[in-house]
Amino acid sequence: MRPRGTFRRQIDVKVATVTDRLIRHVVDEERLAVVQAPPGSGKTHLLLRAAKEAYRARQRVSVATQTRSQADDICRRFSEAGVPAIRFVAHGDTGAEQPPGIDAIARHQDLPHGPCIAVGTTAKWGLIELADPFDVLFVEEAWQMAWADFMLLGQVAGRFVLIGDPGQIAPVVSIDASRWETAPRAPHRPAPELVLSEHRKSALDLSLPATRRLPACTAGLIRPFYDFPFDAWAEPGERLLVPLRRVAGVRGAVIERLGRSSVVGVTLPTPEGGPPLECDSEVAATAVGIARGILESQPDWVMGQARRRLRPPDIGLCATHHVMNAEMALHLDRRLDGINIDTPERWQGLQRKVMIIVHPLSGVVQPSAFDLETGRLCVMASRHEIALVVVTRNHLPETLDSHMPAAEQAVGRPDVSGRGHHQNTVFWGALVERDQVVEARGPESVG
Repeated sequence: MRPRGTFRRQIDVKVATVTDRLIRHVVDEERLAVVQAPPGSGKTHLLLRAAKEAYRARQRVSVATQTRSQADDICRRFSEAGVPAIRFVAHGDTGAEQPPGIDAIARHQDLPHGPCIAVGTTAKWGLIELADPFDVLFVEEAWQMAWADFMLLGQVAGRFVLIGDPGQIAPVVSIDASRWETAPRAPHRPAPELVLSEHRKSALDLSLPATRRLPACTAGLIRPFYDFPFDAWAEPGERLLVPLRRVAGVRGAVIERLGRSSVVGVTLPTPEGGPPLECDSEVAATAVGIARGILESQPDWVMGQARRRLRPPDIGLCATHHVMNAEMALHLDRRLDGINIDTPERWQGLQRKVMIIVHPLSGVVQPSAFDLETGRLCVMASRHEIALVVVTRNHLPETLDSHMPAAEQAVGRPDVSGRGHHQNTVFWGALVERDQVVEARGPESVG
């Protein structure tokens, strides 16, 4: 058995190597870098480090994010590090309060011509035309950006660093993109995917070696969603829920299994006529009942040397449909104030100590390519730091066993349905093999 902490030090050395290679690449003014990162691996920290070193090397640095909140968060973190930066905002937002050392600028004509760091959304950068391009553009959460949006950023800088999580939800496209499926540069595909397919030999291709957010056993569970290896920074058994009170029934069985592994599945019987579609009140009540039971056990959460009492704001609930999230919200009471409920799209970038999710295939008996695409499941299964509970109707394994995914993809495109079917099967099969699935009779057995 390896000495405790040895593996962590090895990971830290690998992270330092990746960081040094990226900084050297940017400072030496190399043209293109792509960094793949598992969930919670410190990719934003890596971006901040590299951008700061480029600024110290007297470069004009631009940063593109996919949302305003991501841009605000990066500016806040620059401020906390004592690095001056510019929040490139929409017109009319210049009056918003900024952190110390952060200036708000709306007009591109007012951006400095000398060394600086400017942070804005992809949409903001794509709507302007710069007479004086920046030296380098960093793209945060790059796998959420479509190639068409990346093309609009070509005039921002001549050098690019794309950093993101390839297991996350693909870019949202509001129009029918089937006509471009066989195009060499399909405008709706994630930008880093096309960059690596065309420029892998010339681009610096890096990956972060570990997730800092997830427990060790969860890292192994979601690794099949990715095309590159990674480990967990946390040691096995280092992150726990320690209940102070016993809870009976299904909730007690869930808590007991969370004491030996970070992920537990809970199944409800499927009605003879088939499961409810989209809105399943019993599944919603079960998910909330599990949250209530965990809190009633008065657990402490333990992460290394840190130990605190678990509170409602430490718990998150997630389902893929708004109607299911609304149904779960109906079952909350005052004792559960602070629990956040939202879709996987809104959970991207966030985390909680405990997550309780409704499996995307619960209630789906004829999975489509959309259902089998595992980006949403990957997001839902990677938001927790301590524990994850997956709630579903018990038809799930039978549906996966009996369903033969059709190869409907365009010629030359990956078999998303087949891969998604395999990933879903491996994910649930791992829980069954570990004896981490609890059978509930119904929501009344959960409470």
